[in-house]
Amino acid sequence: MRRVLKRALSRVGIRITRSSSFRNSLSVSENREYAYSDVFPSASYSPWLSDREFQRILRIVADQTLIDPYRLWELWTLARYAESLEGDVLEVGVWRGGSAGVLGSRIKSTNKKLWLADTFAGVPKAGLLDNAYRGGEHADTDVEVVSRNLEALGISNFEIIKGVFPDETGTRIRGPLSLVHVDVDVYQSAKDVFETALPILCVGGVFVFDDYGFSECRGVTRFVNELRDAAGLLTIHNLNGHAVIVKTR
Repeated sequence: MRRVLKRALSRVGIRITRSSSFRNSLSVSENREYAYSDVFPSASYSPWLSDREFQRILRIVADQTLIDPYRLWELWTLARYAESLEGDVLEVGVWRGGSAGVLGSRIKSTNKKLWLADTFAGVPKAGLLDNAYRGGEHADTDVEVVSRNLEALGISNFEIIKGVFPDETGTRIRGPLSLVHVDVDVYQSAKDVFETALPILCVGGVFVFDDYGFSECRGVTRFVNELRDAAGLLTIHNLNGHAVIVKTR
């Protein structure tokens, strides 16, 4: 609930933080695997504010996503990068279609398809490695809501696949892929999506893990950290909360 409230307020320019010293705002787990604090980069360049098309889309999707404008801007720019690569775009964890609207608006004039995978029954596969999610969260959506929101943006080159990905729907996507947005909140789902999509991701293609930088999603953080030294992958922690992984070979 706290995370949802913070995201909602951030969309209107309000950010809530505790008035405390850095020492008090630092959170470190007992085994010191995780450390979290309020992050305030000092850079101020904000190109998303002057991109009129992005701002137009942002106003439309703001109520249909829990993702803040900074991460949506990164999806927007990565989708633009993916235009030059071979393959479609996949999003796993769609909720009400806000981030899908950003991705789809960027690629709607290309020959790429936007694949959208979600259970539409809430988060699956929560387990012992997940500290906040218990399963079933974010079930307040359905296929019709997502379709209606995308069509309102003039997006037609999308296909929604309902069910647990990849267990029930993974065979629907044969690739190649150029960009994969992973917004699944829990360890096992993140792992399964990655292992399914990696073989069909083109060289130069990108995974974006939405939940990497958030203390409520330590399972996703754990999984991405397991990949940091993997051959053929470049892993980047963006201070907006994303982890970006580029397939280099």
